[in-house]
Amino acid sequence: MFYILAALLIFFKTYAYDISDLLKEAQQEINREESQYIFKKAIHALVNKDYKTAVKSGKEYLKLNKEFSLKTEIIYETLAISYYRLGIRELIKNKYLPYIKHMEELIKEIEDKPLSRDAKLRIFISANNLFIRKKQFLKAQKLKNKFKDLLDHEYFFILDPDYEMFIPNVNIFKISEGNLFGKNEVYISEKNQTLIEIAKKVDMGYDEMRLANKYLNPNDIKKGEAVFIPRKRLIPVEEYKFGEIYINLSEKRLYYPVLIANKPYVITIPVGIGTDENKSPIGDFKITEKRKNPEWRVPKSIREENPELPEVVPPGPDNPLGTRAMRLGYTSFLMHGTSKKFGIGMKVSHGCIRMYNKDVEKLFEIVKVGTPVHITEKDYKIYFDKKVFIEVFYLDDKDVKEILNKNKNRKIDKDILFYTKEERKGYATPLE
Repeated sequence: MFYILAALLIFFKTYAYDISDLLKEAQQEINREESQYIFKKAIHALVNKDYKTAVKSGKEYLKLNKEFSLKTEIIYETLAISYYRLGIRELIKNKYLPYIKHMEELIKEIEDKPLSRDAKLRIFISANNLFIRKKQFLKAQKLKNKFKDLLDHEYFFILDPDYEMFIPNVNIFKISEGNLFGKNEVYISEKNQTLIEIAKKVDMGYDEMRLANKYLNPNDIKKGEAVFIPRKRLIPVEEYKFGEIYINLSEKRLYYPVLIANKPYVITIPVGIGTDENKSPIGDFKITEKRKNPEWRVPKSIREENPELPEVVPPGPDNPLGTRAMRLGYTSFLMHGTSKKFGIGMKVSHGCIRMYNKDVEKLFEIVKVGTPVHITEKDYKIYFDKKVFIEVFYLDDKDVKEILNKNKNRKIDKDILFYTKEERKGYATPLE
């Protein structure tokens, strides 16, 4: 009898424990589903410009989830962007003070949170620009002091004199791992200016700067406002070769991986490309000719468009080829400089690859005749290691399905991917 009672007690204890465990697991699953729903609601509200719902849902998510994750980081970004946009909306009505207060509370809340450097940069930009637009200059200065470690530009020394004309972490970078390199930066506007002026100043293309700064008015950047500079990138090909040039038309950027003292670096510069009517070529080429201060023999097709053009434009400040030109294979397409002050990083040419003169002159010195040039058109780039990194310029529904299907073993969250393709464009960012 004693043994039967003991067995029954063990049975009921085990059964009770199992029930309790199942109930706990069920509650955890309910919480996960609720959290996922609220997360999705917050980021979709942000994208659809329903900033009040984004704030409400974002706060609900943080209450439900005390453990920090990539989603938590995204929610903090969502709150910062929403407070900024709501504050800007209330400019005329002069009802922006609550959003100033909410932004200050958010900055204080994230002080002890393990946010990534990029998330801190994006939150800083939203807060700083809200303060500047509302003429809260003292608050903006205090914010800059708090985030001063993020605002410094990092340099390194290049020991090889052949490459010392390139600027570290501007147009030459150490490759950190695989095809990933660089750190994103912030530029603080020194005067009222436009984004196209800033792009040239920081050696970036206009379209890539516009893509990474979707909440800035590109024609009205105030003195003191912060601009995101997307310098954390992926070389377009994972299995790249040193000494070969890679151009991705989708991002309008050139990459040239090189070995310096047996260490991996990449030279990268923005380019202008062909218009939709006069597309730049895609394929594999070699540089077959290099010319300093080239004359421009105007193609017949271009002279038909503009009969006033001469047959030959001599070297000089008005020459559309700029100060240097390199021919792609035995085609009429060139990689060259420009006589235009602006237009780099845009679809502006008749198919040639156009660069700032200061960039093409540097590249010209180190690139030899015979150098392979690979031109592709990738709307997104992806890199797999301990984390999955993606760099997005454009993603349609087909691309999203393809990424999710190919990476089922990595369990990439489709809502994080949605946020990335809408809000973290133009620079390499993790999906896990």
